[in-house]
Amino acid sequence: MTSPDLPLVSVAMATCNGARWLREQLDSIYAQTWPRLEVVVSDDASTDGTVEILARYAGERGLRYEVNPARLGLVKNFERALFLCRGAYVALADQDDVWKPHKIQTLIERLGDATLAYGNNQEYFAAGSGQRVDPRYDEIRFARAFGSGHPTRYLLAENWVVSHTILFRRELIAHALPIPPHQAFHDGWLALVASKLGGIVYVDEHLQIYRVHEASLTYPRPEERARQESLLRALLSGRFRAAWRRRCEAELGRLKDARGLPLLDAAEREFVGELINYYRSGLSRGFHWRAFRSGLRVAPFVSTLHGSRTRWKFPLRALLGGL
Repeated sequence: MTSPDLPLVSVAMATCNGARWLREQLDSIYAQTWPRLEVVVSDDASTDGTVEILARYAGERGLRYEVNPARLGLVKNFERALFLCRGAYVALADQDDVWKPHKIQTLIERLGDATLAYGNNQEYFAAGSGQRVDPRYDEIRFARAFGSGHPTRYLLAENWVVSHTILFRRELIAHALPIPPHQAFHDGWLALVASKLGGIVYVDEHLQIYRVHEASLTYPRPEERARQESLLRALLSGRFRAAWRRRCEAELGRLKDARGLPLLDAAEREFVGELINYYRSGLSRGFHWRAFRSGLRVAPFVSTLHGSRTRWKFPLRALLGGL
């Protein structure tokens, strides 16, 4: 097909004080081998020169952008960018990564009849040092085994589809937006809804380089790294219960959103009920045997536990969550 015959691809980007690496990311998007694309940006009230960069690319490359008068936060900022998209396909972009030239072409070619395609997110480096970060091979193995088709229960249990690797058909916007209020991230919700439409497909290629830096919203904070301490030590110190309660409150909000998704069937709603039983363990004192039993049933569907020898910790957390 000639360029005018190719479908338009919208690249949706949400920016917020991203001036440091934004030019490099935009240049890598405009260098794509797919010739028909538009870049659409929603800026979340940046104060660091990001808007000036967007204005320059608007004048030189036709980029379209809008600036929020007040901060919306990550999810609603991305949602606003999606509402601005006009393409038959939509790809999601972070403000600070670097795309490989064939990214869009590859995802469209591999999408097939599915609603959403996503790639391997395990090529990244630490900003400043330029050092490569060791990949998490457990996530790669999980995506290869269960990451394509209609893995709705797996996505209800835990999301592993990462925003900056995603491309989807425009039909998804009508079914997935607006994103419900208790979703901490947009990618899991989009993947969940797509799994109930035409399905999702995993593309086992590194199509972008993810930049790891302390200003990123997904950068592991000290309190998150502290959760890696042993379960026994956390219980004895009292840190476990407080952290577990916060986790349970967040998960229960996410799951109540999911339970309201009309596309779910009866068996999937029952599975959501198991997850809710599990995460209710953090809201009250005592041993939670019912939550423990739900944890045993749910654990096989949790992506980060795939092939793990420590899967037993998952139901145990719910049992001890009220101590």
